[in-house]
Amino acid sequence: MDVHKRTITLCVYNARTGVILDERGLLHDLPKITKYLWKVQDRHGQVRSCYEASSCGFGLQRALQARGISCEVIAPSSIPRRPGERVKTDRRDARKLATLYAAGLLTIVCIPDEEQEAIRSLLRCRGDLAETITRTKQRILAFLQARGLQYPGKTNWTKTFHTWIGALPMTEIDQITLQTYLHQLDQLEQEVRRIEGDLAAQAERDPYQAPVKVLMAFRGIGLVTALTLVFELGDLRRFAHPRQLMAYLGLVPSEHSSGHHTQRGGLTKTGNVHVRNAVISAAWKYSNPPRRSRVLRQRQEAVSAEVISVAWKAQRRLYKRFHKLSQTKARCVANAAVARELVGFLWEALRLENPLITASARV
Repeated sequence: MDVHKRTITLCVYNARTGVILDERGLLHDLPKITKYLWKVQDRHGQVRSCYEASSCGFGLQRALQARGISCEVIAPSSIPRRPGERVKTDRRDARKLATLYAAGLLTIVCIPDEEQEAIRSLLRCRGDLAETITRTKQRILAFLQARGLQYPGKTNWTKTFHTWIGALPMTEIDQITLQTYLHQLDQLEQEVRRIEGDLAAQAERDPYQAPVKVLMAFRGIGLVTALTLVFELGDLRRFAHPRQLMAYLGLVPSEHSSGHHTQRGGLTKTGNVHVRNAVISAAWKYSNPPRRSRVLRQRQEAVSAEVISVAWKAQRRLYKRFHKLSQTKARCVANAAVARELVGFLWEALRLENPLITASARV
């Protein structure tokens, strides 16, 4: 099924004979789609259906599953595209999905339940607000710079900075502009604090409490980052090896090799961008010497000694790794390599708390 907001194009393909049985377009109306698929199922036997992940979400998949029709969602990045292909239509897209899905050449998306999806949306809302806060602060600093005003201190947005900005000599119009920006900034920060309070309440619930505490035992991973990992990644049992998780997050180098020639490039940057950004941001903490702060020691009181050992091993290993790589490579490149290895340590710690994860390799 090639799914859009208003229409759905369907291609019925027989995997045994390799024959396309039917192609048609329907309105994006669940009763009509269900009725059509039931007819196909009565005529040709059990139906397996799929569609590409998009802004339409997982509502169609859940509705079809509830009506007894097998339906899966496909990762868009797993759909191959020919370099010379210049014609793209909904019918061709549906035909391509049907044939590749029947051949087992597509990657299936791990679908969260409705509660997990709701918390994931709240996390992304908090991230959007944080980005807006950053842009608002940049606008305020640009406004002050245009007026020839520059804070004499070293760090912006401290209590001293707010005291300084409140005593600036300005015209009445400029004061209105500045106060509007500051009011917007204050409202955004209040919303972020409120959402973080709601997220903290969710982190205390089962089955999220245990994995969140394990992740927060690592340096650089706070509540929001831990929740992002838990709700964006879903069930980690589908990753039998940490390298699979690294590749899923796009933290492995790209490669274009042929014959005896090997060429590796930057990160593939496939998979979940929210988790990748969170892990890369957390990895910067490991450029500092290994230590356990008071806050980190308090967080580690809630986990086992084995998890604490893995977290300390990560600090020692990744600190050395970062500074060894930064001697010959840019710091951002070294940090990406550290983030990739950090994912392996996180996988190992979660495996200790959840033995259902296949222990095919240890970090």
